[in-house]
Amino acid sequence: MEEELDLLELVQIVLKRKWIIVATTIFATVVSILVTMFAITPMYESKTTLMVNSSKSSGLGDIASGFDLGSINLSQKLVVTYSEIVKSRIVLESVIDRLDLDMTYNGLLSRITSSPVGSTEILKISVKDTDPEAAAVIANTISDVFIKEVMRILKVDNVEIIDEAIPLGNPINVKLVLNAAIAFILGIMAGVFIIFILEMLDRTIKTVDDVEKYLGLTVIGSIIDFGNIKEK
Repeated sequence: MEEELDLLELVQIVLKRKWIIVATTIFATVVSILVTMFAITPMYESKTTLMVNSSKSSGLGDIASGFDLGSINLSQKLVVTYSEIVKSRIVLESVIDRLDLDMTYNGLLSRITSSPVGSTEILKISVKDTDPEAAAVIANTISDVFIKEVMRILKVDNVEIIDEAIPLGNPINVKLVLNAAIAFILGIMAGVFIIFILEMLDRTIKTVDDVEKYLGLTVIGSIIDFGNIKEK
């Protein structure tokens, strides 16, 4: 019974200052929407996929014998190696020079991702940029330069493009609905927290029950405030 009364008291405390919850929730949601729409620079991602085939060129015979693996396993091993070549300075600086990009090697490196697709022979290259067209152009140029460098360095022609990168109009970092929903929940939590802080700091005595609760005194009488009684 005592726990039920305590729970009821907590609910009453929250309801008494429910306007704080409404205010913090609206404020947090509006701020989140404004920040998402105007403060976050949209980033777009474009991807290209390549296939590595160890059996395409006879020049890989010596490499295969060194690994002592089947052609599929060799291709999977090569995908891992090739994913690192994609991020090499010789490839990315060639891309920067070809497209006349206003960025350094490290700047371009921070915007690309090169990795195998699971345990397959497929290599995925993705590029992020503030311009969706630029992201696609950079991704396709990277794959083109990479293939030429593989042919020059390893003397093999075992990489084919599966899908070329295309511009995508949806930014990957602007999630208006998700951010607003998170802000809505955080606003409610912040409002409840503020209410309980104010209640803890409020030591004023307002009711007969407060006298008995905080002072430990028994009330033997009370005076009615006739100013709050409305005339009928």
